Amino acid sequence: MGGNSSSNSSSNDTNTTSPSILRKANITRATEYFHAYLKKVDQLDLLNEATIKEYHTLLDMEDINDGDDDANTNKSNRPINTRMNQSQIREMKIQRFQRKKVASQTQAKLQSLLQRRSRLGLTDEEEMEGHDLESLSRTLHIETLRLYAEECLEEIQSCHGELEMLEMAITMERGRMMSQDPRMNSARSSATATAAAADGSSGLSSSRTPLQMTQITQNPLTGQIQMQTQQVMNGQLKPIMQRQELANQVFRPSWNQPTMTLEELGERERADAIRRAEEQQVAEAEAKFRPRRYDQLVRDGMEDDERLVEASARLDREWDDWKEENPRGSGNKMSERGDRNF
Repeated sequence: MGGNSSSNSSSNDTNTTSPSILRKANITRATEYFHAYLKKVDQLDLLNEATIKEYHTLLDMEDINDGDDDANTNKSNRPINTRMNQSQIREMKIQRFQRKKVASQTQAKLQSLLQRRSRLGLTDEEEMEGHDLESLSRTLHIETLRLYAEECLEEIQSCHGELEMLEMAITMERGRMMSQDPRMNSARSSATATAAAADGSSGLSSSRTPLQMTQITQNPLTGQIQMQTQQVMNGQLKPIMQRQELANQVFRPSWNQPTMTLEELGERERADAIRRAEEQQVAEAEAKFRPRRYDQLVRDGMEDDERLVEASARLDREWDDWKEENPRGSGNKMSERGDRNF
């Protein structure tokens, strides 16, 4: 009895100090504070009609989801999206975003007006744009409360979504703890021994592990050795998916990952730019001392270079010889095509 009580107490302590349970308790408490704030602001009649409608819809959905639960059960533990489709949720988020934007703009305008009053040195009774100091301060506080109310509605919806995921995580942690319980292991081993004894008595083999085969291949691109374990089932080879392989397939991104960092790309682009500049300088230097016609040498200021002058004279003579051999109009003409006998 002492061993059982100690194991139960240790499991209860572990269950209580679980990160998921602690996170759930914090979120539940935060949701209660959000509800208390919205209830107080609603009682003061400071919210606009759209915000009140969404808040009451949220409360109605929680009451519907409650069903036959205990009346003392916390409302924040129940999801609010059970009876709402995705289009309704999306429309509600869009309207809330628009209300938050308007409230933020109004708050910024009122704060700017308050700063202008302070700079101008106006008295408390003097009005600016229809507001004295008391009226302006009251309107600013009301707009701030309305903005916080919109943020509370958004946080409540986010908290309910996270609570659903935490419930699943807590269930998985409890199942993992039960699998690690020595009493469960002893019961499982006794059941396995009983099944093995029954198989032995019936003449069946006690080993039911399928035949496994490891295939070793080499990647033709990287040259790395790859190992793949397969098992024979019903006369066919089927690959055994390891836990890490499954995790890599589940959590991998849906787009191609970059093959280099931005720093590496910048270094490569910089090296290419330097190489292109050097090639351009070499090409310009070679073109500067390349033979060309004499008028081009005079235009470039290279008429004093004897080598270039001789090369340009030879180039001019060759050009003149070619023009003498090929006078203007000596080529084929459209009128000379075909046989003139016809």
